[in-house]
Amino acid sequence: MLDVSLAQPVVISEILYQPPGGSDFAEAEFVELLNPGSTQTQLGGATFTAGITYTFPAGTVLAPGARIVVGRNLALLRSRYGTLPGLMSSAFSGALNNSGENLTLSSAAGAVLATVRFAASDDWPVRPAGNGGSVELVDPRGSQSDAANWRASSEYLGSPGTAGSGPLNRVVVNELLAHTDPPLEDAVELHNRTDSPIDVGGWYLSNSMEDPLRFRIPAGTVVPARGFRVVYEYQFNPANPPAGRTAFTFSAARGDDVVLLSADAVGNPLRWEDDQSFPASPNGVSFGRYPDGEGPFLLMSRTSLGTAISNTDPEFWIEFFRQGAGAANPQHALGPVVFERIRYSATADGIEFVELRNVGDIEMPLYDPAYPTNTWGLEGGVTFRFPEGLILAPGGRIVVASTANAAAVRSLLSLPASVPVVGPYSGQLSSEGERIQLVRPDTPQLPPREDAGFVPYYVVERIDYSASSPWPVLGTPGSQLIRRRSVAEPGYLASNWEAAPVESVPPRVDLAVSGWNAGVLRLQATGPSGSAFRIQSVAISGSGVVTVLADSATGTFSAATGVVRPDGRFRVEVEVPAGSAGALFRALIP
Repeated sequence: MLDVSLAQPVVISEILYQPPGGSDFAEAEFVELLNPGSTQTQLGGATFTAGITYTFPAGTVLAPGARIVVGRNLALLRSRYGTLPGLMSSAFSGALNNSGENLTLSSAAGAVLATVRFAASDDWPVRPAGNGGSVELVDPRGSQSDAANWRASSEYLGSPGTAGSGPLNRVVVNELLAHTDPPLEDAVELHNRTDSPIDVGGWYLSNSMEDPLRFRIPAGTVVPARGFRVVYEYQFNPANPPAGRTAFTFSAARGDDVVLLSADAVGNPLRWEDDQSFPASPNGVSFGRYPDGEGPFLLMSRTSLGTAISNTDPEFWIEFFRQGAGAANPQHALGPVVFERIRYSATADGIEFVELRNVGDIEMPLYDPAYPTNTWGLEGGVTFRFPEGLILAPGGRIVVASTANAAAVRSLLSLPASVPVVGPYSGQLSSEGERIQLVRPDTPQLPPREDAGFVPYYVVERIDYSASSPWPVLGTPGSQLIRRRSVAEPGYLASNWEAAPVESVPPRVDLAVSGWNAGVLRLQATGPSGSAFRIQSVAISGSGVVTVLADSATGTFSAATGVVRPDGRFRVEVEVPAGSAGALFRALIP
């Protein structure tokens, strides 16, 4: 419920600064005001003193919870929206800047009532910049100057005079396959998140925000309740598209957008149901959400469009591939190299760094073996390309620092000589939080492509860390960093990170449930020699739901002959009889 005691007397709540529809609708601009408080606000004589020119007539009152709309071309607005609640009877002068500008509303006495500097770039939503829709305020109690408190309207034309509904998430793009060779082809899986079937016939699917009406989904296409439906490339990329439509495929090498709009019976777009931007992808690997319909849109561990056809099968199997009707998504891809520690708040020593770890069972070259000069890298808040020839052993770590002084980094972290330190990277990790991602080179584009020689990079792992909850809140600046709790869980989960001192962190053992059958629970621990886990408890409940709690144990590690591998790591399994639900026990591994 809105706490009206904290509300401002008036806020700028919605702005349509670049209406869709081309030059015929360029003047269909509007600015909406909202009274989020519990008492009426007198607007008589109030004036927009920046951005546009408009003075409210004497006696204008904005009731609690009410909205007023000021438009540029009233006839055009009425033709587009019909009866528009709260529309003032006179138009404003001037025009809203399509690149963004200051909007300021001042009282008759000159006091600033509301002000905002909107933009069409940076952290502001970009879809309203001519692609359809407005920018609307999310929380009237929040800062109007904070871009994070604004969103693109879900309504294609905005919602002047009424509250925007925001994302309904009825039908979403659940999976997308963009990098394909026969017998695969590009495909988009839709997922219905409601308990009733939804007819998406007549809706639009596109790979372009600027041209969102490229493909109209055939009439009668129904997505079952809580179910799936797949649209294939042969449908949205026909040899002879209908008049007014543009055939398309998705860009695998440079990344692309996928856009889903609902429409009325005659084809007028109604709502942006979903839109996702995605980077490059490796051959035959899908982007998807996990859990279905909810999680972030990232590379998945495997494709799940409803068939088992892969890009290694015969080309003529494409007809079998097209029979897939969708299926539940598996987890996102994890590794083989992940972020383990990030120091983004450095003070006296000025050393920031990210630490990576190979969580796989084999050596991982940080370059493309077929093209050794194409190396892995970091992108986002900082940029870096790894030196040529680096290979990360199983369980091995590497530190990428903000400085070229490797000795200082080793001293700070008490790193052994076996852990490489590289740097410096370009840029600086934000103390407020930002995106950082590990990227890996794919095969270069080959002739006869126009972009022959271009090297696609796809994202191995993406972290959008923050300095505030639910992410760990650090103590004294420079004294702590964020450390991943488990390399077996996704790095994008804030709950998988903890604050930790900036000091040498003992190597950790990773614990996982590797099997449970015949009344026996099998636990598997992986880590370096010299360390162990003490299991605090194991709870088994329901139909095989296993919860394991463990902490580090002191003491000397020992292992039976043959358990320790030549590289010093170990893999050992412990069998524990499965007791009743909630059974507790203690054990030392091994």
